[in-house]
Amino acid sequence: MLNKQEIIKLLQKAGLRPTRQRVLVGRLLFGPNHTHVSAESLYLTIQKQGQKMALATVYNCLNQFHKVGLLKKVHVVRDVIIFDTNLSYHHHFLNVDTGELMDIDDSTISIAGLPKLPDGFETESMELTIRVKPQR
Repeated sequence: MLNKQEIIKLLQKAGLRPTRQRVLVGRLLFGPNHTHVSAESLYLTIQKQGQKMALATVYNCLNQFHKVGLLKKVHVVRDVIIFDTNLSYHHHFLNVDTGELMDIDDSTISIAGLPKLPDGFETESMELTIRVKPQR
């Protein structure tokens, strides 16, 4: 976990004012390991720590972090958005029962070909999400 001053510098460099709420959310997200969070799961973590923050504020912080390039949005099942601190090009496994997102090592993926793009379009990026469920 980064300390408060490191988070403040990170936010300022990204052009965000380091409010108390943004610093708290940043301290929970940014550290030595990448993480995947939904607004709801982060809100619960904040509540468990005895901090006060509205769910709408958590959403606002996450969306602002995404807008300035500090987080990536990954759309998953049932209109849930997971925010990813790993900004690099990578793929995921998605547990459709729990909503858990797990990174896939890029070296294990091989894609033989891509479909022809619609006229007037170019590829921006491609990320693979493999939806998995526990064997029954």
